[in-house]
Amino acid sequence: MLASEGGRKFVRKDFRKWGWAGRFLLDREAGFYRRLRGISGIPEFYGSPESGVLDIEYIEGNSINENRNLPVEFFVKLRKIISEIHSRGVLYFDLRHKSNVLVKSGEPVLIDFATCFYVPPLVPLLGWVDFEAVLFLKHSVSPELLSSSEVMHVKKMNRICKLWFFNRIIKGD
Repeated sequence: MLASEGGRKFVRKDFRKWGWAGRFLLDREAGFYRRLRGISGIPEFYGSPESGVLDIEYIEGNSINENRNLPVEFFVKLRKIISEIHSRGVLYFDLRHKSNVLVKSGEPVLIDFATCFYVPPLVPLLGWVDFEAVLFLKHSVSPELLSSSEVMHVKKMNRICKLWFFNRIIKGD
């Protein structure tokens, strides 16, 4: 829900009505917003007034899916955000939902950290999943930017993804 206080617009997520499960999920997400504070391209965390409630910066933008022909710099910046998230031990794992990647004045913004995982030892092993998802986003909204090797890689990954569960993680199929 969009709210305002002190002249500042913010999004208030309230999962209290979901009982203990809603509180757990939203408190977990609040923890990720705290952990990722200060990374450009992630909304500012304004706090949790109580368990099961989360206040974050309102981003005036639209889903990456509503954009076409984004410049190569957009994807470079998106990869940088992912790298910074990884440097803090977090795997995002939800770029497949294009609604989680916003475009604000041509800049990428990531929202919705409910499916993240804090597993620093696994970032070197599983971080590729987030980067593959960036490539699939690029293929989806700005395919003209793909190099011939990236096109071949996407085709190869499309074949591989049909064989295993990462299809849902990377492409959202």
